[in-house]
Amino acid sequence: MKNKLLTITAASVFALSISVQAGFFGSDHNWNNPVSVAMDAVSDMATDAKNAVSDAVDSVTESIDLGSLRGTHALDDFSLVPPVGKWLKDIDFDRNFSDQPPLIPHKAAGMKITLKKNQCLACHSNENWREEDAVKMTASHFMNRSGKRLKTVSPRRYFCTQCHVPQVDNKALIGSDYVNTDDD
Repeated sequence: MKNKLLTITAASVFALSISVQAGFFGSDHNWNNPVSVAMDAVSDMATDAKNAVSDAVDSVTESIDLGSLRGTHALDDFSLVPPVGKWLKDIDFDRNFSDQPPLIPHKAAGMKITLKKNQCLACHSNENWREEDAVKMTASHFMNRSGKRLKTVSPRRYFCTQCHVPQVDNKALIGSDYVNTDDD
């Protein structure tokens, strides 16, 4: 679909540029001049192409429906956010595969993580985890790419929600037949 729209857009730009060039010669041309006659023909073709492309773009964009887990919606329709279920708190989640990042057992919405401040570190840093009765960050969060231990959290592990996600008690949007191969 993107390729079709890109092709249509490129054709319309080309047609528009040709029509501008054709208009450069004006209408008081010499009909005996073959270049002038050709430019009029090109201008007419450019106008026809521009109109055809415009009609094609309008018909394509009107018929596009976006299919997602929330259902099928036209691109210009508003989509409602699904309701958020009850947050699952203080549950020790099983991991589905080895090295899976632990799931967040509390609400994380509104906890800001910016380049200057990470609210997760208020509870989970090496300095605060005991007082906050929180899980301590593992040593892997303090390693750089070459395995050297850093004094602070590694920049590649700083944005916690890239890997760790909170859990809510929602009905699954789609079914899953996932089977952990380690359990076989």
